[in-house]
Amino acid sequence: MLTGFMVLSILIDIFRHKVGWIQSLFKYLFNDMLRSHEIDGKLTGATWVMIGAVITITLFSKPVAVIALIFMSLGDTTAGLIGQRFGKHKIGDKTWEGFFGGLIICIIIALNFPFLPLMVSLSGAITAMIMELIPIPLDDNFKIPLGSGAIMMMLSTPI
Repeated sequence: MLTGFMVLSILIDIFRHKVGWIQSLFKYLFNDMLRSHEIDGKLTGATWVMIGAVITITLFSKPVAVIALIFMSLGDTTAGLIGQRFGKHKIGDKTWEGFFGGLIICIIIALNFPFLPLMVSLSGAITAMIMELIPIPLDDNFKIPLGSGAIMMMLSTPI
């Protein structure tokens, strides 16, 4: 079912640039929420959430997928809000303030997540915010759950 929503999101994103009435409806409903790169033809953050969620749930164990998606949802949102409001020290298009705000939230989540060893979830928290910070040309909603999930999966899988 989630895969179906992902496909639908991708199709809407493609057709909102190619079909006039879909473009008009999309702009009417969502234009105030879109970032400039989303208006200019890229996939929306919501579509990247769907893609990241489907791949994360497919690749990783349930506990790893759950916490990786929580890191994406709460850590990235916190980093963005704090960075926009209080960010003064830039790192590319991100800020140190946003990074540390998101990291604190992810650490709190890791400390309260009972389904993985603490060192695994803390490593995932740190990785999530490093993925948010580094300038890989992929959406944060994609790279955060996949990057943090991969690290946690490797650390929780016996050799």
